[in-house]
Amino acid sequence: MILHRVAWVAAVVILFPWGAEAGEGKAIFDGACASCHFARRDPARRDEMVAPPIDMMSARIRQLSGNDRDAFLARVVDYVKAPSADKSADPNAIQRFGLMPAIGDTFPQLTDKDLVAVAAWMFDAHASVRLPPGGGGMGRQ
Repeated sequence: MILHRVAWVAAVVILFPWGAEAGEGKAIFDGACASCHFARRDPARRDEMVAPPIDMMSARIRQLSGNDRDAFLARVVDYVKAPSADKSADPNAIQRFGLMPAIGDTFPQLTDKDLVAVAAWMFDAHASVRLPPGGGGMGRQ
């Protein structure tokens, strides 16, 4: 089952070119993901957060994927389609916010192409973002 999912995600990543999708990704993020995720970490708004900020998630997933774009995209798409604690980038975030619902449960209109676009935007837009000193677990901000 896991190999099947990895193969499927890899096929999605290979089939979609990145140029247009990365530009569309921000708009898709704003229309769907931003209902829970801040685009950027803002310590002054810590008490308003209901999910980790996307810039910190991007930095952590980039770190875990060895800065490999295809691995990053595959990991993001796989996680948002079927979130689980064992696939989480930060267990502290799950402890603080709970497990994210599968994106299809909340936004069934989003296609695989849309998810790849958001992941591509995350990778590109947050390339210079670094985690705070001490690992900066997303759930501990």
